[in-house]
Amino acid sequence: MWDRSAKKYFDDVVSPFAEGVKNPIFWHLDNKITGNLKELSVIDIGCGIGNFLPTLSQRFSKVVGIDFSPKMIDIAKEKTKSYTNIQLLVRDARDLTEFHNQFDVAVSVNSVLLPKIVDVEKILSQANQVLKENGTFLGVFPAMESFLYRALLVQEKAMEDGCSEEEALLKSKKDLDENTPCNFEAGIVKYPDCQQKNYYLFELKYRLWKAGFSNIKIRKVHYPWEVYEDDTLLAFHGKQKLWDWFVYAKK
Repeated sequence: MWDRSAKKYFDDVVSPFAEGVKNPIFWHLDNKITGNLKELSVIDIGCGIGNFLPTLSQRFSKVVGIDFSPKMIDIAKEKTKSYTNIQLLVRDARDLTEFHNQFDVAVSVNSVLLPKIVDVEKILSQANQVLKENGTFLGVFPAMESFLYRALLVQEKAMEDGCSEEEALLKSKKDLDENTPCNFEAGIVKYPDCQQKNYYLFELKYRLWKAGFSNIKIRKVHYPWEVYEDDTLLAFHGKQKLWDWFVYAKK
């Protein structure tokens, strides 16, 4: 799926690096990593087309980016060809044995998306194991609560427009079914050509703890309504924004 999407990546994924997004990952890079960044190493797990790599290259001595999509890696290589401290590799994040205990920092930005829990747990465990002792993990994960919040806003708007509560609930369900059908029990969002894992806050904390992380801190990454090409969402301008989860954790 991601090979097919590589050239139109931003049509398929709302990026935490899009204009207007206040992403806490930048502040944490500058303020929460101990030591001289210019002497430290970082791995970007699921680097995609490489949008975060230049930022990492300017801060760290050694940068490794891995992704299981060869086309994504090809685009990332072209984008970062002027950077001499970046190594890009096609790898499966479920098995990063060759990198265990090698990095001071690991980042993963909306890349732990495989729908099966067994795969999610493998990737998070590997993210922990590639870190040196007391290493830092910074991540962004899609929030399942955002879809529930969207449903609430659609229902509320319908009631404001004169619908009964029952009618408004049906409109809300129809909006989700037509745009992004969800399996709320499993935390799965269904897109035309794939299913993607999203995370409830309590689940994300638990899975990170289970993977071996400690000192886990989670906050929201809010997305301006303008980044969505969706008339329904643009109608909610001024309301609290949709969000993903930002994670800071230690090994």
